Amino acid sequence: MSRYGSRWAHPLVETVKIQKLLGSCMKHPKRTSQAVIKKMEDMPTLGDSQVTAILPLTQTNPLGDTTAENDNKMLSSAFIETPDFRTLIESDDRTVVVGRRGTGKSALFINLKKHWAKDKKTISLTFSPEDTEIIGFRSLLRPFSGSFTLARAATRMLWRYAMLMEIAFYISKHYKLSDLVEKEDRLREHLDRWSESQTPFLTKCRKIAKSFLSIESPEEAIGDLPLNLELASIEESVLKLLSKSDRRVVILMDRLDEGYEPDAIGIGIIAGLAYAAVELNQKSAFIRPIIFLRDNVFRALAKEDPDYSRNIEGQVIRLHWDWALLLLLAAKRMKVTFQLDIEKDQRVWDRCTAGDLQGRDGFKKCLQFTLYRPRDLLSLLNESFFCSFRHGRSTAILEDLEYAAKSISVARLEDLWKEYQKIFPPIQAITSGFKNGEPELSVTSALFKIEQATEIIEDSGDQASLSEARLLKASGILQSLYSVGFIGMHDQNTSSFTFCHDGRTPDKGFESADKILIHPCYWLGLNLSKNALSPDEAEEINDEYDINVESLNPKIRNSKIGQIVSHLDKIQQGKEGDREFEQWCLEALRVIFAAHLTGLNLHPNGAAIQRRDIVGTNRAKSEFWERILQDYKVRQVVFDAKNFQDLGPDEYRQLQSYLTGPYGKLGFIINRDESENLNSGKDLDWTKEMYTSHQCLIMKLPAKFLSKLLQKLRSPEKHDAIDRQMWNLLSTYETNYLGLKSTRTRKKSPHTK
Repeated sequence: MSRYGSRWAHPLVETVKIQKLLGSCMKHPKRTSQAVIKKMEDMPTLGDSQVTAILPLTQTNPLGDTTAENDNKMLSSAFIETPDFRTLIESDDRTVVVGRRGTGKSALFINLKKHWAKDKKTISLTFSPEDTEIIGFRSLLRPFSGSFTLARAATRMLWRYAMLMEIAFYISKHYKLSDLVEKEDRLREHLDRWSESQTPFLTKCRKIAKSFLSIESPEEAIGDLPLNLELASIEESVLKLLSKSDRRVVILMDRLDEGYEPDAIGIGIIAGLAYAAVELNQKSAFIRPIIFLRDNVFRALAKEDPDYSRNIEGQVIRLHWDWALLLLLAAKRMKVTFQLDIEKDQRVWDRCTAGDLQGRDGFKKCLQFTLYRPRDLLSLLNESFFCSFRHGRSTAILEDLEYAAKSISVARLEDLWKEYQKIFPPIQAITSGFKNGEPELSVTSALFKIEQATEIIEDSGDQASLSEARLLKASGILQSLYSVGFIGMHDQNTSSFTFCHDGRTPDKGFESADKILIHPCYWLGLNLSKNALSPDEAEEINDEYDINVESLNPKIRNSKIGQIVSHLDKIQQGKEGDREFEQWCLEALRVIFAAHLTGLNLHPNGAAIQRRDIVGTNRAKSEFWERILQDYKVRQVVFDAKNFQDLGPDEYRQLQSYLTGPYGKLGFIINRDESENLNSGKDLDWTKEMYTSHQCLIMKLPAKFLSKLLQKLRSPEKHDAIDRQMWNLLSTYETNYLGLKSTRTRKKSPHTK
């Protein structure tokens, strides 16, 4: 155990001094060795966890790598199950995931793959093509280089064919399912051709389709392509295979911007993929494609495709982060890095920071120098902590943030230019026109600066930028700057500036008298008059510029939750509403426990009229569900849906009979009672009887209680509310109802009073 005294206050500080002593030994081994040994003997002994806690001093990225592919440790132990993540696993109505650079698309891709890989009834296929594959695929579409519509039509069929063949290929290699393919003669012929070479799926598709597209008449080639590929027959066979195998396929596709060019072929490839994914998703409940697109690529698609609003717009989810989710992200990673056993996110932040950075306002002050993207925050904090370590401090202070923001501001500006240069050519010239000015200005002043920048573009002879600037005009350019997060709009009702960080188009115009604010993360890069990084100015920013971030995603998700909650009161109690109640329970459970239970479905046994039990696999991903697995051996969780209020011995005995093998010794009954509390003489007596006679715990979860849990999911600040409520309910059963002495407690901060 460590002996912290006045000199050795914290493991981080101790390590800095140890490093200095070791450095002295290296320089003067003979003269200093004895003195150093004596000093080392005086130092406290550190335990294993404390030694782990000081390791970040040797790392340049203590909170993890900013690239998801290189951040496996943190993504495994500190991944944030955001509302966007939950939306994708809760429902099938969003196929296209759009996000700017650094918003976590690849992290979502990786963890969605892990989530579905644990579901035995789900086949998870993932594709991340290299740029060479995309470039090779482009060569196939050379006959359509002059027409986006033709390129989209061709690639829509090719993507669809490739996805169906990959599904069939997986089934043919599965040790339990391969026999099903033997009965499909026509499909086997296609599979033999598909598996001739061990190349990536896009390369296979290119080689097969090459002979069908290399003709002089592109229109005729596209017209014959479905027949040449036998697309309808293959689709019918694959859907039949999935139905017989009782399997569902999730197809995840990422890194589609590799080798991307914003021309008719490049945009056509992305549009064709989006159309193919949406069609397969809508046509069959067995296939669930999800594609991840960078915002600039998606904007090009929306701009070029005349049918975008009808076919794609409603299938899109834009990644969104607010301050509460970003605080959770930072706190989780800090707990892993510094081995902190603290429950509250804000307390974790306060433990790792000092001075003006502490508290909610301190964290929001930090966020002002980011675009509310995980990559921005991690870059800023990694650099801040690295700076504090170099100065022998164990906590980050405002001066560390100042140093980090200075080095990152220019990089953020250049990142903006790189991301949107191809679809918004004048962006560098326009944003540079705001250099050396004020961060806050009127719309009139901003339009004047844009017009001045347009004149400079004319003199430069940059035709692409000039054409776009003339097309959009100054007002259109200002709206574009808002949609990419460069400027924020002043809201007179709240006296705050609202920024859009998810890339969507603003839903209202600018008035001449409106005020706008250049985002603080660009101030240093543009050399603006206000220095957002000195302590006095930082305090002024916090008081003067209250920054909000808005997105439609939470509204859409909250609306869906509201629909589920309100639907409950419309379901008639008793046999007449049994099936409707079953479906309501299934939908509610899928939303509430989306990240913790996989494969939630109505129980496959029994006649439909009696099939009121719902079963899902326990992933043991939270404290509550881990407790259920360890204490009650529940791997398969059963919920018995009863569309009436009063429970009797028959209901308890029926559920108890299920609780064997993987179902463990705990189950849930969902009924129409008003309260989750047990009533003496009724529920309580039978709960005790089941536990005493059969060592089974049966818990009552009224539909009203599930509605309360759904309501809590509306607030991202209450991310762990569900787990806490379920933990407390189980503890109440064990201690109050059954008289057991509980030995389990949820992890709490040692400073919690």
